[in-house]
Amino acid sequence: MILDRRTATTILTKGSVMLIGLLLVVFTARVWGAEGRGFIALIMAAVSLIAILNNVFAGATVAFHTPSYDPYRLLWMASLGSLVTSLLGSFLFLLAEGPGHFFLVLVLSFITSLSGSITYYWLGRNDIGRYNLMTLLPSVLLLLLVACGYFLAGIREMRIYFYSWIAAYATAWFIGFMLIIRDGEKADKKREDWLTLGKSMVHYGFRSELSYFLQFLNYRLAYFFISRSLGLDTLGRFSVAVAVAEGVWIIGKSISAVLYSDVLNLQDEKARIERTIRAAGRGFLLTLPALILLNLLPEKIYPLIFGKAFTGIRELVLYLSPGILAVAVANILGHYFSARGMMNILIAKSSLGLVTTTILLLLLLQRFGLKAACWTIDASYIIVLLYLSIRFLKERKKILFSPA
Repeated sequence: MILDRRTATTILTKGSVMLIGLLLVVFTARVWGAEGRGFIALIMAAVSLIAILNNVFAGATVAFHTPSYDPYRLLWMASLGSLVTSLLGSFLFLLAEGPGHFFLVLVLSFITSLSGSITYYWLGRNDIGRYNLMTLLPSVLLLLLVACGYFLAGIREMRIYFYSWIAAYATAWFIGFMLIIRDGEKADKKREDWLTLGKSMVHYGFRSELSYFLQFLNYRLAYFFISRSLGLDTLGRFSVAVAVAEGVWIIGKSISAVLYSDVLNLQDEKARIERTIRAAGRGFLLTLPALILLNLLPEKIYPLIFGKAFTGIRELVLYLSPGILAVAVANILGHYFSARGMMNILIAKSSLGLVTTTILLLLLLQRFGLKAACWTIDASYIIVLLYLSIRFLKERKKILFSPA
């Protein structure tokens, strides 16, 4: 069976979150215009950047420690660490943008982080049903609260969006925490002292977020080069092509999340290897036809949806497709190493991809334009896949052929 139920529901969940996000972008742009949409984008970009800091305590490190540690102590540590990093990140935003929105960014960052820590907890428990619930619930609540506030309560000011965000994520956190209490989770796991637990969470979380940050730069470095060399209009066309192509990543990301949870909770090393191979195969077999279908869309559909200026998108999507396929499989292999705590491999692969991207953009972009940007992304992602494949095959050989 290519697609099991847990993976199918995870794909559906992440697809629904993406669709709700798109609806909210359209709604806020139409209601508050370009300036209002720009302000929302600025605030939420700050929250996204602070999330990188918060996730040192409240991201994948929560899932990684869940199978072994007392849940209440783990979540309290995640909350305390998130509060500190939210304060730090909001202070940096204050220095950059002024004091007007310090508390707004602080509350948004902290509440979002709290909800995220509960989501990662259920992933660590290998409860994919509740993981998907906690992934989808904040987006659904946000959409409902914004709609009710605007259409029923008649609140036309932009504050309704931010108040709804805070209420949605706070409600999701409360529901998730109540589910933990209702389960009567016994505190019979490791009860390390706070300092030891904190060090362990930071050790994993820092390396995880460093890898993520480097990979994020690798994903988006081309934007800065294109903006400076080819102009904002060209960047706008390229960003739409990237967004369309990366929509297919939902498949690989969903498979990766399920695999990560499985590897965390499996004790048999050989079973972990076999599960990863099957997951990588599924990722390839499901992503390839999705990309083929995407490339069969006619060119005229893009100007129809995005506007007359967005021409040539189909060609760019075609050029980007090899890299999108490569990274879909690479992310699955990467989650195996992440679940094993082998973060140095992920830092190395992200660094390798970033160096490749930088060199090729400097050499090719001015001469070949957007085609060069697509080729660069493809080359970077394929090199990352090759590196992770080599490391995985070495790990497989060590596990399967080592003396019992």
